[in-house]
Amino acid sequence: MNSTYNEITKKLTSILNDLKNSGNILTKKEDQDFVYYKTGVNYYKNIHPNQFYKKSIGGSFEAKSYNEMVSALNNIFISFNLSEYYLKRVIEEYPQSPWMNDAKEKIKLLKKLRKSYTGVVIEEKKTVNYNNYMNEMGLKKI
Repeated sequence: MNSTYNEITKKLTSILNDLKNSGNILTKKEDQDFVYYKTGVNYYKNIHPNQFYKKSIGGSFEAKSYNEMVSALNNIFISFNLSEYYLKRVIEEYPQSPWMNDAKEKIKLLKKLRKSYTGVVIEEKKTVNYNNYMNEMGLKKI
């Protein structure tokens, strides 16, 4: 588990350094609050359990291979951190932003979703009904 944490930390640091050093859209000052918000939302969308499953006929999902699931879990944890990072920047740096309230709500949901991933057992093979999962978690389809 410690090596997985180290791998996630290295990837996250690398991504943040690349963003800081590149001449990408994040360096623009105009509408910066929206850029941060949109980037946070894009990472937020990666935090979805469908990454662990292949869709089957009838609206159910079949678990992916162990290696695919480990990779998906690493990507999800990176997305948690990056989403929270960008959404917090909106809240802290742009308190008058029209995106601030939604950023706050998404951070609340991130905390709730993070709890659901702490007990993930990758070896477990099961099929999950998407609609039931969304209802149990109190989430809405996007």
